[in-house]
Amino acid sequence: MEYERDIKNRRKKRIQSLLEDQTEAGSAPVLFTLPDNTIPFREWGAAPRSEFTASTEPDPEVMWKKQRSSWEDEGGDGPRFGAGFMRRTIASLLVFGAVWGIFAVSEPWAVKSQYFITGALSNDMDFAAVQVWYEEHFNGAPSFIPIFGDKEVPAEKVTAVHELSAPLEGSIARPFAASLKGVEVIPADDSGSSVTVESVDTGRVLSVSKEAQGGIRITVRHTGNITAEYGHLSGTRLAVDDWVQSGDAVGWIQGTEDAQIPMLFFAIMKDKSYIDPAEVVSFD
Repeated sequence: MEYERDIKNRRKKRIQSLLEDQTEAGSAPVLFTLPDNTIPFREWGAAPRSEFTASTEPDPEVMWKKQRSSWEDEGGDGPRFGAGFMRRTIASLLVFGAVWGIFAVSEPWAVKSQYFITGALSNDMDFAAVQVWYEEHFNGAPSFIPIFGDKEVPAEKVTAVHELSAPLEGSIARPFAASLKGVEVIPADDSGSSVTVESVDTGRVLSVSKEAQGGIRITVRHTGNITAEYGHLSGTRLAVDDWVQSGDAVGWIQGTEDAQIPMLFFAIMKDKSYIDPAEVVSFD
């Protein structure tokens, strides 16, 4: 028993000596040091918010206001959007003026440019090649684009109720893309004699009129909601309200005294819109 008491006394003395040494040093361990202005738990709500909200992260609103100047020109007169819009407007006007000038002249180089521009604006884009490219590189076309759908839709052939015959045999000299109204056909017989122009289908003559160039133009209402115009005619024996059958003579064309090659103007209107006659009539 005495031995145990002696051990306890030595431990007690050792603890007292350690505490006295720390007191003489004048400071407690760092882990146990508390600030002088420690706030009790109940008073946390009344403490200054600056101690808790202070942060080194920049305020997004302040950053946005400082970087807002990057949207303005160097001179600070206004936003860059206005200058860019003006440049695009001027470029568009220049392109429009160039295209208008090309269509205003009738030089050979201008006619070729007119054909190219008209064809580019009227012909449909070939998406089949794009679809093949997608299938080769991405193993299938994107399904979210309707034109690249996996299901093939059978094409519908748009034709008249009856098959139309050609008004004459010849070759197209001025395609439909040049005027978007009709074609001009040079007859295959270039002997200079008159060439008969035939009706492409059964129909009734709506009008017989004089053209500005001096030729005759006949408008015939055919079956299948089709209206055909036969122009540049040299003569005709038809009158308004006359009926013609497929292959009947509508009129004739022939060369002039100045050896000018005769040409037939031929146009087809379906559902009040002009269509390309070469798509429904074969002139060969």
